[in-house]
Amino acid sequence: MQAWDVVIVGGSVAGLRAAIAASDEGATVTVLSPTSPSSSSADAMSCGLAASSGETDSSTHAADTKRVGADLCESDVVAASTNTAVELLAELERWGLNLRRDRNGSPHLGQLPGQSNPRTASTGDSTLREVRSILEEQCIKRNIPRRGDIEILDLVIDTGRACGLIALDIQSGEVFGIQAKSILLAGSGFQSAWNGDGIAMGTSAHLALRSGIALANLEFTSMHPLTVAETTLCLPLDVLGSGGTISDLEGQPLPMDDGPDALALAILSAGGASLDLTGIPRSDSPWFAGVAATLSSRCGIDCTEQLIPLLPIAGSTIGGIPVDVSGNVINGSWDTPLPGLFAAGDAACSGLHGAAVNSGDHLLGALSSGMISGTSAAGHASSSKHTASSAISVALTDAHHLHDSILTEAGSDGASSGAIQSKLASTMRTHMGSERDASGLSNAASTIQELQEMKVSITDTSPVMNTEMVSMLQTQGLLSVAAAAVSAALAREESRGTHVRTDHPETDAKQAKHSLAGNDGSVTKLTLRS
Repeated sequence: MQAWDVVIVGGSVAGLRAAIAASDEGATVTVLSPTSPSSSSADAMSCGLAASSGETDSSTHAADTKRVGADLCESDVVAASTNTAVELLAELERWGLNLRRDRNGSPHLGQLPGQSNPRTASTGDSTLREVRSILEEQCIKRNIPRRGDIEILDLVIDTGRACGLIALDIQSGEVFGIQAKSILLAGSGFQSAWNGDGIAMGTSAHLALRSGIALANLEFTSMHPLTVAETTLCLPLDVLGSGGTISDLEGQPLPMDDGPDALALAILSAGGASLDLTGIPRSDSPWFAGVAATLSSRCGIDCTEQLIPLLPIAGSTIGGIPVDVSGNVINGSWDTPLPGLFAAGDAACSGLHGAAVNSGDHLLGALSSGMISGTSAAGHASSSKHTASSAISVALTDAHHLHDSILTEAGSDGASSGAIQSKLASTMRTHMGSERDASGLSNAASTIQELQEMKVSITDTSPVMNTEMVSMLQTQGLLSVAAAAVSAALAREESRGTHVRTDHPETDAKQAKHSLAGNDGSVTKLTLRS
């Protein structure tokens, strides 16, 4: 049985940064991901990194974050993240990030929706790709092994602490156990529940639910305002900081002061909008050459001469596994951390974003939470011992039985995973979109329950590279998280962020700060630390 100090589940930006932090603290670390080690599918950042390097201090940045987050942000988390933003940006530069620069040689800062001052540093349209590449290089320098095609089947929690996990090697079909002093969940969000693209399936959130950990704030979903209409092509917000403009269908400019999600809601309310990139200066155009090429090849749009039709889709999810300021997962009560279990990035609900994500804070949150949780996980590992090998063996035996039974019962009867995901996406877009009411949410809950009870067809009986089985497991997990999200949306009668309750327009904002949705669909309202 493998044994590690820290096991990172998910090869996201947050997961890679956590691995680096844990390794620098002296821990033995490995990163496990269901996709290839260099895949960016676990990340959904829409722009560059927000950092107050051009401001006196980070107070305005923090104020903008809390304002856009509809006053549901945790002040201490916001302060910690915004205070470290400049340091994180400088760290990426030291590691080789080739930022856009102004005439003075300082990082070029774009003013994006929700920002009072120019604050977003980027590499144009390639920021996420280049940040991931740099973090991967740093992992290689530290000899941190990263394994792809590994699907995590279960967490092993024994005597009130996380001690290991059960995994499936997709390529070989081997089911195996791993001992770990600390486990850090850093997978994607669950926006595939709306988009039906199978990219962000909420695996980390599902693992937490399976372990009896209630999830927080699942009702909040961040919309991407710069989505090309009738496609899933999302353009970086950074074009708005370089001369791009948005107008409604009548040619009137749309307000951007209240952040990307408010802008997305305005576009949806107007029935669509147009993005004009013809005003981007020629000197800035090379930084967005990828955008121009993609628009031309995928949509037949010449952005130097034509307007781009917009219609937002779900860009990322905000809620997830509740964590404290150290990244330690909270189980049931915000005063009771679960020893040995940590979360970061889109898998976690840290309180940074509140009810809506501000421009540049998504990447900031991934880097900041990754660094903090990775350091905390290594600290816990340094004072712990490997335990519960017998509990891991029992869980491994159960996983083998489940794996064998799935293959034994394989057949063409039932619905395909793709059909179920498509039905789920249609249901979520209809009833969990930008406007929600109790009747629609109840219908969504009933439909999801029906989908959960449906048999999923698997025609492949081989354990080797059985992607049908993996898709089935991921679909079942996504359904459970979607059910919890609908339950959380029903419980929150006020409107906050992109959670707009049309049946309670007068409800005031006096409800508790966070709602925790359990694996039985129940929701508990908790008031968190001030």
